[in-house]
Amino acid sequence: MKKKDLLKLIKTKSEEVNIKDFSQSIIDNAKLLPQREEVIVEPKKRFTLRASMIYSLTLVTAVIAFFVIYQPAVPAITQIEDVNQVVVLSAVSAVSLVTTSDDLLSQDDNISLSLGYFQPDITIDLAQVDDEINDVSRYLEMMEKLLNSDDDFGYQLETSNINGYAYHLSFTTKDLLEQETSYILHFNRQENVEENLFIMQGNIEIGDYIYAISAQGDLDNPQNVQLHLEKDASNYIDMTYSFTENMNQYRIQVTENNILLQAVNLELKYENGQKSVYMNFIEGQSTGSYAFRIAQVNQVNQMRASYYIAGSEVESGEFEISVNQDGEDVTYDITVKPQGQMPYVIERKRGMSESGGAPHRGNSMTSL
Repeated sequence: MKKKDLLKLIKTKSEEVNIKDFSQSIIDNAKLLPQREEVIVEPKKRFTLRASMIYSLTLVTAVIAFFVIYQPAVPAITQIEDVNQVVVLSAVSAVSLVTTSDDLLSQDDNISLSLGYFQPDITIDLAQVDDEINDVSRYLEMMEKLLNSDDDFGYQLETSNINGYAYHLSFTTKDLLEQETSYILHFNRQENVEENLFIMQGNIEIGDYIYAISAQGDLDNPQNVQLHLEKDASNYIDMTYSFTENMNQYRIQVTENNILLQAVNLELKYENGQKSVYMNFIEGQSTGSYAFRIAQVNQVNQMRASYYIAGSEVESGEFEISVNQDGEDVTYDITVKPQGQMPYVIERKRGMSESGGAPHRGNSMTSL
């Protein structure tokens, strides 16, 4: 049969199909349903949204969509009652960021392609997330320690008389390689009962490194704490902790050379007994939302992350992040799996270096 005859036959058969009309039956059945009197509210005067408002609504919708996609179960919000725990978690996060070396974020790092995913003659179309990899890499060491350490980091608060400080707070983190890092925060604390305010000032030690640190918050409310940690006077991290009915959130601001580089929101949650950290970029060039968790692959700890990026085109996908230790060199192998695209692998350096992460010693405190 020729193509022309075949098309004619298909048209003839389609015209013979008789689709029964159920519309009247649906209307009649609807009339039998119980009727409820409704109050009609006259709509308010219409207005036109500005472009900035439309963008904000689009961004909010994108973030909501991200949490709908990657939070199938309702996570438990854990309220932190102990102000020392808030300070410890904030300090761990800030130290992890301030010790990130500058060469870790080099834009010239080569993409390492896994032959298990690619054939040599395939052209690779890199995804939007590739533009955010450097910013995300800055937070990977923090994610390791937040996800793999005890909730209270095993902290111990004791009195002290070292270098004029009345207290020291010691705590420990554990990374993906199960290696522990010890921290000691020496500080003095002042209380203003009338203003319901406490102020902490001191230094935090990590091995041979020392950073100036300060914090303040409400005396009777650990859900309101601000922390400031300096690499030097022009490069520092500010963190604010807040707890509401809906979220347990840290806001982190990274300042380099006295310019606000970026700001992110972090939320710690539990889903089916497993800890997760959700990170949203809110200021800076990056705009993605990321959900991090720990997984075990062949009895080796690995980080997994889901991501959602809104923009001219919406993109989502997953990361698989492994720590690759080769002698003294330690790197992250990041397998990026964009939805609907071929996976690829990116390698990033891990850990602090003397040039990028070395703090100064004995600097003066900067009040909050």
